[in-house]
Amino acid sequence: MTKDQQSTSISNQFAQRSALPAAPRRGPVVHAEFLYNPPELGLYCHCPSLVYTTGGDLLAVWYAYPEQECVEGSLVLARRLAGESRWIRGRKLFDHLKSSAGNPVLLEEPGGAIRLLFVLLKGKYWNDAELQSSVSHDGGVTWTMPAALLPDRGLMARHPPVALADGSLLLPAYNEVSRQSMLLKSAPPHEEWERSYLFKPSGLIQPALVRLGPKQLAIFFRPSSDPRLTWRSHSRDDGATWSPPMQTSLPNPLSGLSAFTTQNRVTLVYNHTEKHQRYPLSLSHSSDEGITWEGPWHIEVLPIEVSYPSFLADDKGSVHGVYTYNRRMIKYVSYKTERNGELLW
Repeated sequence: MTKDQQSTSISNQFAQRSALPAAPRRGPVVHAEFLYNPPELGLYCHCPSLVYTTGGDLLAVWYAYPEQECVEGSLVLARRLAGESRWIRGRKLFDHLKSSAGNPVLLEEPGGAIRLLFVLLKGKYWNDAELQSSVSHDGGVTWTMPAALLPDRGLMARHPPVALADGSLLLPAYNEVSRQSMLLKSAPPHEEWERSYLFKPSGLIQPALVRLGPKQLAIFFRPSSDPRLTWRSHSRDDGATWSPPMQTSLPNPLSGLSAFTTQNRVTLVYNHTEKHQRYPLSLSHSSDEGITWEGPWHIEVLPIEVSYPSFLADDKGSVHGVYTYNRRMIKYVSYKTERNGELLW
């Protein structure tokens, strides 16, 4: 079986529905494709991030490693040009990093620059991570020399920021040492960052931040220990203050999640299980800010690791996503959310 046939066969499972009792819904139409490491960087890959640029390009970044995820990690960037249906093969970023790299995040700033956040391990594990920043002014072709965003050890990001009315960026972040989530804020030109809010409960990490309305924000956390449930918090003053984090009804097996909004509805992509496994990869919808949920729909059901999703909605009624596939490749999927202004499912 060729790679394309394998991708098509596996992606057909995207329309399969959970066995939980619910009214049947039409599944999404899917395009799927595998993204690979450059051969010289090793067999393994993990933790992709995706950005859709104002020019219509898709950029995906992840880290590749030979055997151990915290040793000799390198960043890989792949691109799908606007109007094209296939991805250009990934290439290595930054040839001269002296530490293992990991957990990259892509974002497009209001002025059009593409910023890349990632960590360098100054020790042997994530609690020795140092958050780095690099910028591209040509759509991701060339990048500035990486520099530390803040000096705090263990500081990491997993998902992109949300823009505020004054042009500032609000970045969800967390600390691997304290196991606490926080928000970092930066005013234009986004070179200086400061901590603007600290969520007090420990054990909630890798937050995903979404905008629900003009002043309304929601943030979703994965747990780092039991109980294995996704948590949420809300702000009604553009991130100045937040409600105490509360559990949702959605399970989480101590694995990364992703969140995005379409037509005043928030969608969460996550591993729908409380077992110690990272499958299936599923999605659920909420129309009441994450209080109640519809679903889940399963994206992948094979008993392999399908984890750390990064999903977004573009301005043409499509959703795009990337996620780790068995630690051997990154899988890209897309589907339509609406037809003639109406939600398909």
